[in-house]
Amino acid sequence: MNRVLLRLISKDDYSSMNRNAYLAFLVVILSGCFNNESQQLSHLYDDGNDQAEALLKGAEHIEFLYKQQRGGVLVTSVGRITKILDNQQTPYVSQRILIRLSSGRKILIQHNLNEAPAVNNLAIGEMITFSGIYNWNSQGGMINATHQIADLPQRSGWLKYQDITYQ
Repeated sequence: MNRVLLRLISKDDYSSMNRNAYLAFLVVILSGCFNNESQQLSHLYDDGNDQAEALLKGAEHIEFLYKQQRGGVLVTSVGRITKILDNQQTPYVSQRILIRLSSGRKILIQHNLNEAPAVNNLAIGEMITFSGIYNWNSQGGMINATHQIADLPQRSGWLKYQDITYQ
C-alpha cells in the first residue's frame, strides 16, 4: 500500500510540495482506506438485531436520566425481574414489579390496573420489556404510564412479557 502511495507522487512532485501538504495528502488517502475497511468490518459484526441494541440504549438513557435527576420522559428498555411486590391500592390499583437494568440500576415498574390488564405469571429472573414514563427518585426511579393514554398517544406505554403485550 505504501509503495503505491509513494509511486503516486514522484520525487519531483515531493520536492515542489511543502512537507505539510504532503503529510495532509497521506492522511486523507490513508483515512479513506481505513474508513472503508471499518465499514466492511462493521457489516461482518452486524447481527441485524437492532431491537436488542435499541433496548440496551434505552437502559443507557435511563441511567443518564437518573444521574441528571430528571424524569417525565418516555423510555423503552428491558430488565430482569428481581422482585414482585404487592399491588398498590391508592391512588390507583397498580401492579408493582422491581427490575434490574443491564446497567445494574434497579427501577420500579408501576403498571396501572385501572387502565390495562395485569401481567400474568410473572417470575423472578425473567426478562420484561417496557415502555413508559420514567420518573426519577433516589432509589433508582420508577416507570409508570405503561398503558394507552387516549388523549396522549405519543406518551402511551406498554409491558411485554413472554411475547404478550399488555397495554
